[in-house]
Amino acid sequence: MDASRFTPEGILADNLNALLKTRDGPNSEIGLAKKSGVGQATIGRIRKRQGAAKIDTVSKLAKAYGLEGWQLMVAGMNPTNPPVLQPLSRAERELHARLNAAFAELAKLKEGGG
Repeated sequence: MDASRFTPEGILADNLNALLKTRDGPNSEIGLAKKSGVGQATIGRIRKRQGAAKIDTVSKLAKAYGLEGWQLMVAGMNPTNPPVLQPLSRAERELHARLNAAFAELAKLKEGGG
């Protein structure tokens, strides 16, 4: 078994390569570069496990597929059924809803729309 597959770089590379093979979202480095704003050369290095990616880069790549950055860092991620975090209690669900609303408001302010 290749131990490099279980490093952060290896997990990200495996998951990104799997996502590029799906029908949902970009299916080429060029398409992913255009949709994510991450340079094609950077995407190529990530896919080949040649250095660590910045958190911002991981987030941009994930967003191109409608995912969150942490989802790309889950070993063995299934691109057709990515991992999700589920709030367990009513209080957690309510907090989750309030946080999502707050983030949406912050995004509006950042865009100058509110």
